[in-house]
Amino acid sequence: MIAALKKGATIKVVFTKKDGSERTLIGTINLENIPKTDHPRTNRASTQGVQRIYDLEIGEWRSITLDNIQKWHHTKYEVA
Repeated sequence: MIAALKKGATIKVVFTKKDGSERTLIGTINLENIPKTDHPRTNRASTQGVQRIYDLEIGEWRSITLDNIQKWHHTKYEVA
């Protein structure tokens, strides 16, 4: 998944949140697909075992614990 994101992919990922609920997210880290106003302002280091990803549906950054990922795949996302 991380390799796909680094190549600019948009993915759909299903994971378990900290509260135990299941969440589906369509996201990317490709800055070409993220509004400039939401680009990271700093180059902060990633936490081990956690991936930051931009949720294209809600327009916010999210952190996903890699061990909580149930499944993922490449997808396409059309901006409305």
